[in-house]
Amino acid sequence: MLYPEELNGVFETMRAYNGRMFMLEEHITRLLESSKTSGIKISLRRDALKAMLKSALKKKGYKDAYIRFAVYADKFGRAKYHIVVKEAKIYPKTFYTKGVCVVTAATRRSAVESQNPKIKSSCFLNGILAKIEGLEHFESIMLNRKGLITEGSVSNIFIVKDRKIFTPPTHLGVLCGITRNVVLRLAKKKGIGVYENPFTRHELFNADECFLTNTSMEVMPVVNCDGRKIGNGKPGLVTNMLKDEFIKMLKRGDIW
Repeated sequence: MLYPEELNGVFETMRAYNGRMFMLEEHITRLLESSKTSGIKISLRRDALKAMLKSALKKKGYKDAYIRFAVYADKFGRAKYHIVVKEAKIYPKTFYTKGVCVVTAATRRSAVESQNPKIKSSCFLNGILAKIEGLEHFESIMLNRKGLITEGSVSNIFIVKDRKIFTPPTHLGVLCGITRNVVLRLAKKKGIGVYENPFTRHELFNADECFLTNTSMEVMPVVNCDGRKIGNGKPGLVTNMLKDEFIKMLKRGDIW
């Protein structure tokens, strides 16, 4: 017999910098919303959930860490909590200075009517299969059934054309990434046009720049997709500016 905890769970992956958890309130909000939609009954208040996370981080003693907070339903739908804290391992500097290569996956993003992308679900087979396809590349980019770019297997994707930023709208089947939202705000503050518009592989191949975002990558330049050079094959000016602004924001500590 399969119990709900074997099938139904949600999670958040968070980042701690110098002992402080980045965008903690936003992560807790998404966790609570995902749990409610998934029928998982969380009885703890928001402050209690945050206290659990802070205690787990303090117990491990890491200043810079990744935290995975998973919530599963028992057979009565009640929440069971699982927290994993690992020391943060930074990507090689050359990934940011030279850029990375990605590939589009044959595995399509699950249809929105089948699995709501606003739920960060532990039912992640769709993304795992796409990731397997691109093991020789940094990331696998997923399309929907109409051939539109949606997101990476574990990241959000952006392209830059004529100094304007384009990223797929969430209604295509895209997780509303927390780092994604931060980067969009940073771009707007710098006066860069931001458009949440659908685009295809054609627009991706012919973009001036491309980059990915997620909790661990922050802002990761992409210089090649499916063997096609993006722009001049080097991290672009807009990408580098956003990467630098993100780091400055972390140092200021004005977005915690």
